[in-house]
Amino acid sequence: MQKVNATLLSLAIVFIGIIILLLCVFVLPKVADETALIHPEVAYLKYPILLGMYATAIPFLYAIYETVSIIRITRNKSIFSCRIIQGLNHIKYCAFVIIGLYVIGIFMLDAANAFPPIVAVMGFGILLVTTTVALGAAFIKNVLIKHQLKLSN
Repeated sequence: MQKVNATLLSLAIVFIGIIILLLCVFVLPKVADETALIHPEVAYLKYPILLGMYATAIPFLYAIYETVSIIRITRNKSIFSCRIIQGLNHIKYCAFVIIGLYVIGIFMLDAANAFPPIVAVMGFGILLVTTTVALGAAFIKNVLIKHQLKLSN
């Protein structure tokens, strides 16, 4: 039963990654084109914003890969593997990269006076979720390290 749950979780996470990848490839450029047509005063920001969105998709997809790797390791080995701690570190660093890129993007949009309220709400929502992921990965890593130390003593 545990292997079935791990497989279903892996499939769900891979499905989320595929959806995000498809959104980046097909939907995001169309939304950028439509936004540039609706708001021509900020059309010059179309490509910098697209570049920023694609730059945040790379660490997100890598974190998805690390998550699936962690699930595979826990399914086949012990949960107290050093590779799991490394994977949690990678997920945490990916979250910090995404946070940094969004903060830079928010400041750049604010400096260009092209920061509509809906973008602010979405940006801060993404920042909140990403911060939660980073803190969760750090917490789980610390719990695993403490448990490993307790087992070794």
